[in-house]
Amino acid sequence: MVYQNFDLTTGSGSKRSQLMQQQLQQQPNSLDASMLAQRDGTPMGELSPHEEILYLRRQLAKLNRRVLNIEINNEQRMQREKIVYCLGLAYFVLKTIFWLNRN
Repeated sequence: MVYQNFDLTTGSGSKRSQLMQQQLQQQPNSLDASMLAQRDGTPMGELSPHEEILYLRRQLAKLNRRVLNIEINNEQRMQREKIVYCLGLAYFVLKTIFWLNRN
């Protein structure tokens, strides 16, 4: 069975996995390098050591940006939680003071 790049890159994830399973069933010992490259997100073809280092550096930079974004979001969430906690505590302190003054 012949697979086209178009089907693999534009199809849904389930369609891609079905096509890969069909290929594996038909040819279990010979995996197409392009199929592995598309599945793993690696660039097509063989890379020289220099190109591989550049590719890994780009991926590391992407990961660093993602981690930094997660850390920033986490810090913002912690700030919001502190503010909500302080407002809730102030509300209950004021309610207690008003209740004690009423009696």
